[in-house]
Amino acid sequence: MNSKTTQALKHLHKARELAKNLDNPFKGLTKEGIINQLRASREKLWLEKYAVSSRH
Repeated sequence: MNSKTTQALKHLHKARELAKNLDNPFKGLTKEGIINQLRASREKLWLEKYAVSSRH
């Protein structure tokens, strides 16, 4: 493998290790709870991004 490929694989491995150590925000939630939380997040993001720009 060339140097850039090796570097990319090391970076990917490090990112996976970091992600593995994060707490899961959906831990303990039911399927419906996860869906409701995702919908609320999506609505909040939509309001922040699009509702503000539609006023202009």
